[in-house]
Amino acid sequence: MRSLRRFLLLTLFLSAVALPGGFLLAESKHATKEEAQAMAAKAADFLQKEEGPDKAFAAFNGGGDWREGDLYVFVIDKTGTWRANGAWPEMIGTKADLDAPVIKGMLAIDKNGWIDYKFKSPADSQEHDKSSYLVRVGDFVVGVGAYQY
Repeated sequence: MRSLRRFLLLTLFLSAVALPGGFLLAESKHATKEEAQAMAAKAADFLQKEEGPDKAFAAFNGGGDWREGDLYVFVIDKTGTWRANGAWPEMIGTKADLDAPVIKGMLAIDKNGWIDYKFKSPADSQEHDKSSYLVRVGDFVVGVGAYQY
């Protein structure tokens, strides 16, 4: 009877932790605009210092220091090709719609700045308002955005 009780308690605990919405599962942290700006500046610096952009893109795509909750690095080049995306790897290597206002805005960034648009969040796969801080590094625009839920 005692081992059955332990088993049931362990099962209840694991269910609460493992299942979505479990009462012991902490809510994912949503990033602030300040955190997005700081990560974008750090990523742009990393891209400038890394030995070749492909190594930097691989690091951004791998997550690690470049992914925290719904915060992730993305990079688009001057031709509109997605070179990195820490949340949506299926975008890497694809060409953006150059006529889309958000893409025009991204590619128009001269040094750095903010752009607001709607985009799917990795936290819930739903579309939300998003503010991304962008930094131009040569032929690339590095961005990190904060979603508004």
